[in-house]
Amino acid sequence: MGRQKRLALLLHPFRRDLYTVLCENPGTYLLELVDLLESPLGTLTWHLRILEKEGLINSIKFAGKRIYFPKMLRSQQAEKAYLSLRSDTAKQIFAFIVNNPGCYQEQMAENIGVHHDTVRWHVTRMEKVELVRVEKEGRKKKHYLAEMGEAILEGSLNTITNAYVIFLMEKLEDGCLNPEIKESTSDHVTIRIDCPEKGEDCYITINLKDWEFDFIEDEESEQSISEETNSEKAPLKS
Repeated sequence: MGRQKRLALLLHPFRRDLYTVLCENPGTYLLELVDLLESPLGTLTWHLRILEKEGLINSIKFAGKRIYFPKMLRSQQAEKAYLSLRSDTAKQIFAFIVNNPGCYQEQMAENIGVHHDTVRWHVTRMEKVELVRVEKEGRKKKHYLAEMGEAILEGSLNTITNAYVIFLMEKLEDGCLNPEIKESTSDHVTIRIDCPEKGEDCYITINLKDWEFDFIEDEESEQSISEETNSEKAPLKS
């Protein structure tokens, strides 16, 4: 990639803002980006195509929608897993399995206060991304955490890998651009990009705190369940 073309990737103000938003909110839908950046759809898709073409971001279609995330920041499987846990009902189901390994679908439906079809719909999504695994026991099915579910529970996905930092620096480092990690804590990582021609430096902060999955513990579950209505009679769409 030529120097000027490389410089244009993130020195363009809108693309820089777009990339920063995706770093802070990996796995964001297209229409959510429109709202977050208050940008016309055509402008946004144009810049997304540029970033994807040059290898800074990836996109995948999941559950009928396209989501975007920085390349190599997390795996596609991890992005799908986090996306599957966005709704409160999905989090409650996941939390119930965490606290009650080997539980049945009927137990989850009764304790959470939702229709069993809703539980089945969410569990099916979680199975596909290896959050949970289902074992048959006669005519019934037991539910356990799978590999990705264990990884989220352990917090091992809430890290920035050296591979990503090296990838980003190789992508940007040319001439006046000298990316470096300015700050690295358990909550966030901040990368500075030197931009003397623009008169100011570019800072990209990746908020690791937002990646943590806070599920409802047993005692809080009982209170939350008692307050929830039983109006859900069909599978949720999110």
